[in-house]
Amino acid sequence: KLVVLYFYANWCPICKVETANALYPAFNELTDERVIGFRVNYNDNETDADEKALAREFGVGYQHTKVFLRNAERILKSPEGWDKERYLSETAKAIK
Repeated sequence: KLVVLYFYANWCPICKVETANALYPAFNELTDERVIGFRVNYNDNETDADEKALAREFGVGYQHTKVFLRNAERILKSPEGWDKERYLSETAKAIK
């Protein structure tokens, strides 16, 4: 499986826009069962110890960072904002 982690802060306007307009719409279009996504709380009042550990493990320094994992290996890490098409194209490349 391809695991997509999105590090989200509830105070971050970029996170709110990206999840609403890009991430969630892209995942709603995905039909491949080999892809699973998780929103991980990051540096906000909902972040727990496990989420902090995940951020440290993958070297996440900013909210709205995407991390793709395949076979428990990090294959992509991107802190820039993506649109829906970028989510779909990066996911398609990663599951091939």
